Amino acid sequence: DEEEVDGDSDEEEDAGSSDDEEDDDSELSGGEAEREEFKQKVSKATAVKKPTANSNEIPFTFSAPADYEAWLEIVSEYSLEQQLVVIRRLRTLYHIRLSPQNKEKLSNLCIILAEHLAVLAEQDPPVPAAVVDEIVKHIGELAAIDAERFGEFCRQAVVDCHRRVTQAIRASASDTAAQSAMQRHGPSASDHGVRASDIALMRVFVSVFSSSDRYHTVITPMLVSICQYLSQYTFTTMKDIAGGLVLTGLLHETQRLSRRLVPEALNFLFATLAASVCSTDDASDWDGQFPLSRRQRQAYQILRITVAEKCHSRSVEPIRWSWLVSSENSGVRSLTADPKYSVLRACLLLSRRFIGCYFSQSAFIECFMPLKCLLAKISERLP
Repeated sequence: DEEEVDGDSDEEEDAGSSDDEEDDDSELSGGEAEREEFKQKVSKATAVKKPTANSNEIPFTFSAPADYEAWLEIVSEYSLEQQLVVIRRLRTLYHIRLSPQNKEKLSNLCIILAEHLAVLAEQDPPVPAAVVDEIVKHIGELAAIDAERFGEFCRQAVVDCHRRVTQAIRASASDTAAQSAMQRHGPSASDHGVRASDIALMRVFVSVFSSSDRYHTVITPMLVSICQYLSQYTFTTMKDIAGGLVLTGLLHETQRLSRRLVPEALNFLFATLAASVCSTDDASDWDGQFPLSRRQRQAYQILRITVAEKCHSRSVEPIRWSWLVSSENSGVRSLTADPKYSVLRACLLLSRRFIGCYFSQSAFIECFMPLKCLLAKISERLP
């Protein structure tokens, strides 16, 4: 009897899951509209304001914000630097040693700061690094107050990101006409699976949680989402490629101690390196663990460096966060030689990091043999 009841419940769960899958597209499309409305609502709080000499002094006491809307009401008139002062005074005013009720208030503040960080990460021009670093520091210190609740918030953020990733992968592989339109006009905002806010939160997750565990309720699903994005998504713009490079560096950070092999990261690096010198028609040039489709190879051609292209800068610039949020260099035909060389430099540096990480592995030679062939082609074909 118990087996029959369990079987019925399983069937109901399967039916419910299929319904959920059918509603994914409608939920995600509604989520895009809700996100746009949300960004307009918080624009005055995230704008970089310059405090004037006659501005009022910041109060020493504030009511504890229960959600992000209450937080916006508090900081809407303050600059980013003044918002940091507000955070410090809130932590002092509601210190956990002063009252047992402050635990919930500080837990709310931790989640609010994580949401605020996600909003700041989308700003163009980027928010100063000092502001972001201090907010991340506050999040790391407050996360331990209610680790279970903060972990559930992080897990839900990873689930939402993975839904967008799977939707973007399906959209990029749907039909040829959509791909040709994307190459002419660039992808729309909904085509990007991983946003700059997602990457910013993932960097916080790696600093807060243990990434060396074999299974973690936040880190493990995050790694699965990143690997699926790197291996299946069609990178059509400079913004996508820059995000992929940042995520690859994040994968190295997670495996720096455990040294577990992540073939998706290596394959993404090798494919990006091959895009600098290899032609689309010759599939043998694209060496890697996973074969790329012709559509993916064509999209990678925005990184192709010709003999006539030389870097105009005295030194090759590193990948910057502004590439993830700026609309510049997002078109297929607008790339100059400088960002192409920046991507090439980033791939070489990341490859060296992974070499140091996997040098003691028994399959090291087999994993990095494609890199040896690509380095020979780069030295031979590039100016």
